[in-house]
Amino acid sequence: MTDALTAFGLTAADSGHFADVLAAASSNANTNVSMMGETFKYCAPVAGALGFSVEDTAEAIGLMGNAGIKASQAGTSMRSIMTNLTGDVKLSGAAIGDATIATTNADGSMRSLSAILADCRVAFGGMTEAEKANNAEALVGKNAMSGFLALMNAAPEDIEKVSGAVNNCKDAAKNMADTMQDNLEGQLTILKSQLQELAISFGDLLMPAVRSIVSGLQGMVDVLNAMPDGVKQVIMIIALLNTTYMCYLQYSVFDYPCVGLV
Repeated sequence: MTDALTAFGLTAADSGHFADVLAAASSNANTNVSMMGETFKYCAPVAGALGFSVEDTAEAIGLMGNAGIKASQAGTSMRSIMTNLTGDVKLSGAAIGDATIATTNADGSMRSLSAILADCRVAFGGMTEAEKANNAEALVGKNAMSGFLALMNAAPEDIEKVSGAVNNCKDAAKNMADTMQDNLEGQLTILKSQLQELAISFGDLLMPAVRSIVSGLQGMVDVLNAMPDGVKQVIMIIALLNTTYMCYLQYSVFDYPCVGLV
């Protein structure tokens, strides 16, 4: 994320907004935050250099995702598309003739990515399928033409949905996190955390008693280890006699032999 922020000329203070944009776009398109982050890794340097906004870039990435073009594939496509938008876009078709779409403002700055793509869509709307393919290949090359055609063929309602989401994305990241926590997996995560806290609290209460017991056992073991061998043998004999006596009692009361106790 830091590299993408830097590429767009943003700072750490903008990281919250950047996360909101990713959350809004991914939740309104067929992609996810992780794949969008991978896409930004490839195209953010070019987008930032051309002055394209994070919002417009995220919108385009989301629309590509709807067509199944995601992650690094979307990243390389976006990078190529943006690189080929640095000059005026030349298009042609039987119905539209020769068309030129300006990509810069009067002062030389780049127009917004969404505005450029919107004008391209108008021109592509008057082309045959073959003309669309030929113009896309001529403009962005074979490797990126599938991504560009995905942007050109995006349904108006999908464009409006993703665009509206990224341009009104305040708290989108928080809302996404809350939604994730509201499902079963999220509830299990919360339960696990609560159980860990409970174990810690019980551990704090029981630890003094456990330590006292362990200390007592350690003292008893030390005493036994310090006994002379003769004393240890006497203790062993007493234990064996006690076992034998218990066996005798069991045999007398229940009338069956004691096996394996001695």
